Formats: sequence, structure tokens, C-alpha cells
Amino acid sequence: MDHSDEDTTITAIIDSAAQSIQDYTGLHFRGTTYLASLDYFYSAEFPYQITSVTSVTYLDRAGASQTLDASKYFVDTVRQPGRIKFKNTPDLQEDVYNAVQIAGTCGTNTPPAPIVHAVKMLAAHFYENRRAVIVGTISSEIPYGIKAIINPYRIISLK
Repeated sequence: MDHSDEDTTITAIIDSAAQSIQDYTGLHFRGTTYLASLDYFYSAEFPYQITSVTSVTYLDRAGASQTLDASKYFVDTVRQPGRIKFKNTPDLQEDVYNAVQIAGTCGTNTPPAPIVHAVKMLAAHFYENRRAVIVGTISSEIPYGIKAIINPYRIISLK
């Protein structure tokens, strides 16, 4: 591009391409904070690889928010998808949704080179094909060639 007329559009297209690949693979390309909710303490699996758990809070029997001691849970930051397991947990307030809140970070600021290339390819595809349906073509949200690049990075739960 020799002009800046479409800079906003191009930035939005790149962001959309990166988000599409993040959603498809379960990887996060930027350090991202998350807040996961559970109805009660149980071993849980995240839909992405986690880098840390900063806190686990819960509603005690009286309905007051408490922070769970880190010795009461184990976090797997190596396995994809990430997971957390609790032990010797206190009683929770009964009949309340989202009584347990898990806060932390996921993602990396250095995605693998094939992922960066796939984001560029998908952004180019989105730029060239700005309509949802193009008559006379067979298409998918993420073209097959790009899927071939990103499939090895896809986080799939074997549970």
C-alpha cells in the first residue's frame, strides 16, 4: 500500500486474522489475563495453555469472598490445555453459580514463526475476500492451506 486510506481497515483485518487463529488453535499470541468461573471446587481444564494462576477466590458458606491458599491447588502450566486440581478445599456457599473464580495469565508474546506466517496469510485472504460468500467458490472460514500450517499447534483436549 502506498497510501494510508485503508490503515484502519487493514489493522482490523490483521486483528481479526490473529483472533481467528487464536480461537481455532487455543493459543494466545499476547500475554492475556483471564478469569475462569467454576460452580464448585473440581479439577478443571482450561481451553488454552495457561502461564500462571494469580489467585483463586471463592464464596464461603456466609457468602463472603475469600482467597484460597495456593497450597490448596496445583496448576499444570506445561500441558496443553492447562489444568488445575484442588485438594482439601473449604465449603462453599450453597446453590450459587460461579462460586469459584480463577484469575491468571495465558499466552506468549513470541508466537512460533509458522503461526505468524499463517496470520499474515489469513489477513491477506480476508483483505482480498471481504464478503462472507463469494459465488462460484468453495470456501471455509480458514482456508485449508492455512489450517495445514496451524493444525500442529491446535490444543485439543483428550479428556
